Amino acid sequence: MARVRVRVNQAEFRRLTQSPAGPVVRQADQIGRRTVNGAKRNVKVDDGHLRSTIDHTLDVSARRVTMRAGSPLAYGLYLHEGTGLYGPKRKVIRPISAKALRFEVKTPGPGGRVPAKGRRAVVFAKFVRGVKPDKWLVRAFRAACPYPVVER
Repeated sequence: MARVRVRVNQAEFRRLTQSPAGPVVRQADQIGRRTVNGAKRNVKVDDGHLRSTIDHTLDVSARRVTMRAGSPLAYGLYLHEGTGLYGPKRKVIRPISAKALRFEVKTPGPGGRVPAKGRRAVVFAKFVRGVKPDKWLVRAFRAACPYPVVER
């Protein structure tokens, strides 16, 4: 049986995989930027605050390069995963310490158009069914990543 000996140039390997100028880190950063841009296009928002907080970070260690994308705002997760009947508890959302839930909605102006600002109506409800999940971040990552994506 033939024997083969392989010697890996550790300095070059680290340059390729861990250096900010290396192709692995550059590729992860490019996927992150594309994911953020796609997520900002996909997310459904009223005022744009969630959209403005979507960003990505890179974590480079000796064993892996990790790219994380998302928003620090809690309601970004609620829009992504769903709430109420569509969320993990599978129940309608009811008020805890009041008789009704109160929230504001945009009202259409002349011609049926909903304006970007102004024209809000106050709505009261005894319960709401919640928000259907909209996997805006997963869709953006799948579109940006050239590799197979498995959702856990």
